[in-house]
Amino acid sequence: MRIRFSKSSKKFLDKATRKKEEKIRSLLNTLAQAIENSFIPFNELKIKKLEGKWKGYYRMRMNGIRIIYRINKENDEILVYEIDFRGSVY
Repeated sequence: MRIRFSKSSKKFLDKATRKKEEKIRSLLNTLAQAIENSFIPFNELKIKKLEGKWKGYYRMRMNGIRIIYRINKENDEILVYEIDFRGSVY
């Protein structure tokens, strides 16, 4: 499964420390492997299905950082829409 980043999520990763960037990429790779195995560990990866205007998206929590993404099974990819701090992402 391929992981695609939006322009704003790439911008966040460019500004993040190397340690944070590696942790975010590691979480996303773990998610991609889990989806390929048809099992998403919602509790382990702190994933929540979003509602309202974000319907169809999921959020993954990493301390104060939120990763908002959508799974596109047709194209076999994860589109990372936004990565930002909790107060700024929604």
